[in-house]
Amino acid sequence: MVRDYTMSTVCSGHRAVLACLVIGTFAISLSNVIIGHLAYNLSSLYQPEEFNRGLSTFERITNLDGEIIYDGEYISHILDGELPFPVNNNLKRLKFRPGSLPLSSAQSLQKCYINSTRYGNQIPDKTVMLASVSDTHKLIYRNIPKSSSSTARHAMKDFFDGNDRRVKHDELELAVHQLDYALISFVRDPLNRFYSSFDESFFRLGPWMGSGPIVADKPRVKKWYFENKYKVEKYPYLYEGLPTIGHFRKVYCPPDELSISPLACNDVPSIENGTLAHRFERFVRDYDGREPFDVHMNLQVSNLVWGVTGNPLPVTKLYNATEADKGWLDIAHEKGVHIPDGQLTHGRRITRRFNVSKVSDATKRKICRLMALDYCCLNFELPEVCRTADDDEAVFCALDKIPKREGDKIDIFDELVIQQ
Repeated sequence: MVRDYTMSTVCSGHRAVLACLVIGTFAISLSNVIIGHLAYNLSSLYQPEEFNRGLSTFERITNLDGEIIYDGEYISHILDGELPFPVNNNLKRLKFRPGSLPLSSAQSLQKCYINSTRYGNQIPDKTVMLASVSDTHKLIYRNIPKSSSSTARHAMKDFFDGNDRRVKHDELELAVHQLDYALISFVRDPLNRFYSSFDESFFRLGPWMGSGPIVADKPRVKKWYFENKYKVEKYPYLYEGLPTIGHFRKVYCPPDELSISPLACNDVPSIENGTLAHRFERFVRDYDGREPFDVHMNLQVSNLVWGVTGNPLPVTKLYNATEADKGWLDIAHEKGVHIPDGQLTHGRRITRRFNVSKVSDATKRKICRLMALDYCCLNFELPEVCRTADDDEAVFCALDKIPKREGDKIDIFDELVIQQ
């Protein structure tokens, strides 16, 4: 049955509206929205009897301060075409909670589209996709920084005969849909990943990358730093009083360990007293999520869509990065590959340099809003601190309706306004 509605990806910051519409003809996708109050009056929603027919085994809707929040299972029935979008000319959006869909992350991703123009700075590859490919085992791994990517690339190279290559759109579609290749990746909770992403990016863009012992024999790293350091200049407070790597290490590394070797600092808990955490919180307050200053700061979902269209990659399965070893052992079992005990983990397990325990709940909730696309498109449940947020800080996902105009053309609404 041809449907006369599609989904938009709609994202809003705390103050500014970052609404975006991406059209997929005769398709349904998932969208995310950080919502205070919608421009549409959902509290006066008309609910016909057939709305709930055959779905009495689970809760369809709840009322949150006059707004309707839909059950994820009900939304999934609409996504699967088992139920129609509610019959109401005034209803254009169904809100639901992140992580509530009875779908895997890979299944949820296939319903999701993002605006590749609006989020262009988040998408690392435009016309081609960098991946590790094993023709021997018909396996393609898509790299996502700070989501067990080091372990994954090591596993592909050493155990699956994989090699890095740039893959075009039609080549990937052919491999997955006709040649029986599996496209996989690893994802993790967006909040915890954001901590790791910032920590890594902070180190990579520090002034010690312009001169000093770290880059003394790394001219390419030094060149990259000077080409990209302008991206952090809008946050001048990040590196105040930290002109060298020595100054930086003294903030987080115990003196006894530092006297032994700088590398020893990577294996012990940070001693920072909140100096770095305070800078992190200030950065989060200033950051709008649109222009990450390093590739490690990109959204996970932005690595899983085509840069030209914003359509999702034909991902076969997404594994949990926090259980990466188990994931690779499962993959090895399916492919008939033997991985010796203790030979898998290859990640850069470095102690986080800033003290996460010093991060306020308000900052955590802002991060959840910044990561809303990941929470919604990958169907991650929000952490407790973000689930209990006030309405103006809450994160919801949304299924949007855009009616057909004529023929194969879709009528696009004006930019949807989120009032906060």
